[in-house]
Order: sequence, then structure tokens, then C-alpha cells
Amino acid sequence: MRLRRLEQQLPWPQTIPPQQLRRWVMQQLAPQAPLLRWAITAVTVDSSGDRCLQVEAVVEG
Repeated sequence: MRLRRLEQQLPWPQTIPPQQLRRWVMQQLAPQAPLLRWAITAVTVDSSGDRCLQVEAVVEG
């Protein structure tokens, strides 16, 4: 089995509350490859209030 590391920036929509982040992040990453592990490693908010998640994952492939 080959493993790959992904690092992605995902804009966090205002309509997604923190309680739904797990499902939402998995939906965003799933098309890439089968997920083995993932983590939110940073959250940034710009001056206009837009939020962005830095996500790192290990996938097959």
C-alpha cells in the first residue's frame, strides 16, 4: 500500500458550525483518495471575517 500526504487550504463557510466540521472536511477530502487520517492544523480569519482551515491528511495512493 502506498501512502500520500495531502495539505490543503479549505475556506470554512459561515453556514457550517464547528459541530459539523468533521463531516464537512471529510466530504471535501474524500474525492482526493481514500482517507486514512486527517487533522485540522490551523484556522485563520482574515480582516473581512472569512475563515480558512489548513488540513493535513494521509491517503492511499
